[in-house]
Amino acid sequence: MSEATIPLTGGIDVGNGYVKGVIRNNESGVFDEIDLPSAVTSTSRQNPKVPLADTSAAGVLSDDAAAAGDDFYNRLDCTMSTPLVAASDRRIFGRAALNVRGSKFTEFEVLGKHSKVDQELAKVLVLGVFAVKALRDHVRATGALPDHELRVKVRAGLALPISEFVARRNAYAAEFMGIGATEPVVHLVTIKNFSTPVSVRLEFVDVQVMAEGASAQFAITDKKEPLAQALLDDLRTRQPGAFADVTAADLVTVRNTVGVDIGEGTVNFPVFTDGRFNPEAAFTLEQGHGTALMNAMERMSESDKALQFTSRKQLADFLQAPPSVLQKSRHERAAGFVADEATYLVDAIVSAFGDVLSQAGATTEVVYVYGGGAGPVREMLHPRLLQAAGDVPVLYLDSSYSRHLNREGMYIAARHVEMASTVQAVGEPDS
Repeated sequence: MSEATIPLTGGIDVGNGYVKGVIRNNESGVFDEIDLPSAVTSTSRQNPKVPLADTSAAGVLSDDAAAAGDDFYNRLDCTMSTPLVAASDRRIFGRAALNVRGSKFTEFEVLGKHSKVDQELAKVLVLGVFAVKALRDHVRATGALPDHELRVKVRAGLALPISEFVARRNAYAAEFMGIGATEPVVHLVTIKNFSTPVSVRLEFVDVQVMAEGASAQFAITDKKEPLAQALLDDLRTRQPGAFADVTAADLVTVRNTVGVDIGEGTVNFPVFTDGRFNPEAAFTLEQGHGTALMNAMERMSESDKALQFTSRKQLADFLQAPPSVLQKSRHERAAGFVADEATYLVDAIVSAFGDVLSQAGATTEVVYVYGGGAGPVREMLHPRLLQAAGDVPVLYLDSSYSRHLNREGMYIAARHVEMASTVQAVGEPDS
């Protein structure tokens, strides 16, 4: 690969619990799908671990390594020089960050009113994943680490909670792009996993900021009838004979919807009226499944000394994995603590849902439930939403794909602007 600028377009859903993303190299057409815990470990030590040999880059960064569970996005070790990040500490990303001792572990706060967009971690995660994508694509093409600085032009789709979207979307985009500055803002990421550090220079040429949850609605529409039919089939297993006259084609054409997007730190309720996002009716509940995890951890520390977890992510991973025979009792007790706390979350979601449905009005055609936190509370939440919605269908998306809908919607938005700019450039007359 030459020293030419690498063009990347990506949708990055920085959740309180996980970063879900998809990034496309616009020259090679290669996509990377990203899924890592929203966490980093920071250290001022120059060499927190032994670097990898430069000759190992092709294997470490390969698709085969990622498929085998050794995903480089989850082991990034880097420093950053950017107006968005105050300290130049080394930061280790993702699952690797969960196992580094003697350093500062940072995850998003889910208790209190401190927005994640005001927390430096959000910017760190966005810059890190684009830097990894650039390096992976260079090594894919050449088989070796670069001997020069990688220069990258980025188009990104990002999101804000509904409660902050209207007031802060332009300022949030400007933080990455530097709108109003005499020159574009440059973000330098130095990757230090290998013996030879690699510098990646990122410039954001466009940032589309969407409301959380609303981006997922775009992705649902984009998936058309196959997804719509799967949702109807699932609904009819829970309500036999319900909505028998509704077809997948009917769902694809609906223009008045309410979404329930359950995350780790918030639950967003995007409302679309006549096909347009309606910020007046939409709402953000300032708690999520991570709130239940944190409250459960507090109760465990007080009443069950055998259940000690260092972070809510460690607890979530423990509950998601099938327990061994020796872990079964602890697993059941931990799940019980979380289920007890989740009942309070479900109560809050149902109450907020009723208010949003009233604001959206009688024109609402369908309700979609999705998000990374939707799966763990489904058995408690779905029946109550069905009851609250009355004769409005409530379609509960399976978490195996629903947790990725926001990132896909953000990518669609970023890609749409990219394609429009390309068409405009091609259509411009010669000067």
